Amino acid sequence: MASRGWLEEIKSRAREGLFKPAPYGEDIDLTEYNEALGRGEFDPARAEEVGFKTGGNAYYLQVDQNYFKYATRLSGVEIMTVREFVENKPDEARDYYWRLIDPGKDKYTATAALLERGGYYIRVRKNTRVEEPILACLFLSTSGIQAPHNIVVVEEGGEAVVMTGCTIAPESAGVHIGISEFYVEDRAKLTFIMVHSWSRVSHVRPRTSAVVGEEGYYLNYYANLSRVKTLQTYPEVSLGTRARAGLYSVVLGLGDASIDYGGAVYLKGEASSAEIVSKALARDRARVVTRGRLHGVGRETRGHLECRGLMLSRESYMLAIPELSSETLDASLTHEASIGRLAEEEINYLVSKGFTRDESISLLVKGFVSVDEKLFPPRVKSVIDSVEKLIVGKAM
Repeated sequence: MASRGWLEEIKSRAREGLFKPAPYGEDIDLTEYNEALGRGEFDPARAEEVGFKTGGNAYYLQVDQNYFKYATRLSGVEIMTVREFVENKPDEARDYYWRLIDPGKDKYTATAALLERGGYYIRVRKNTRVEEPILACLFLSTSGIQAPHNIVVVEEGGEAVVMTGCTIAPESAGVHIGISEFYVEDRAKLTFIMVHSWSRVSHVRPRTSAVVGEEGYYLNYYANLSRVKTLQTYPEVSLGTRARAGLYSVVLGLGDASIDYGGAVYLKGEASSAEIVSKALARDRARVVTRGRLHGVGRETRGHLECRGLMLSRESYMLAIPELSSETLDASLTHEASIGRLAEEEINYLVSKGFTRDESISLLVKGFVSVDEKLFPPRVKSVIDSVEKLIVGKAM
């Protein structure tokens, strides 16, 4: 068995970053919050809104920091808590635990590393193709900090869909810091869908990183469909030779929300390719910043970045920051960025066709938030459609 000294090194690095603010987004004082150690009070109705239903063949449920339930009846799929993974398989865990994300990167990663109790470990074995989505729910039932650490490994030739829904009991003043590390091996495919539904007093700080092996494919869809106090996230993906990645997000800012989100893909492998599409809606007095970066390293790399913003009130604010960079002459990288409001002529056109004004606005917003369904496996298209309908309903 390997020495456990590496675990203390992780804690040591975390302590160094405990008071370091993130480079982006609004800073918050975490010392005002205790660890969320509620009584495991789970609300199935709120969980279902973010795509989680109990009774599946492969699932993980966490409430606060101290209630965990999981099971898998799918061949080739392993599920347990990350703590169990580290304790029971330390030699294996050393290759995946805090390998893609520095625990001392900022106060949020540091807090997660020092408080860590939960989070899921999911492993899809070599050449295993999972037809049924693997479901996960991270539920915050009380005020405090919830800091799960999730690790997903899809071995060579494997294929899986992981759907995670994160939500909170109404009016709980909570902080959610979700650490997620994804390992997609050669010729493997992972579709990861994350849906958030928070309260107007929630602070949310996901930290995500993925590495994709040769000819692997990583598809990430993120949606925020409710009020949130502050949200800041910037997932990063590293691609190997002929690997592909797609990062798609739809974020709704309501009330006095302060949102700063984006993503970066590093095209390190030869002939790797990526697409980043961010769609943001801002209503009321919400402030939304969208960021995106494509960085070409390998030869013959290709990438496209799109940042689109829709302002739904005069008091809202939006900022789009697209970035392209390259270390090679062979990269082909493009971007589009736009911020605007619904065009009055388009509304009037639909009204002339018999729709009411409200129906016309709803149709236009639906068209804005829609993501190409051909990107997703057929078994999750209904989830994407329901998320889009919820966003439209709450944006109106």
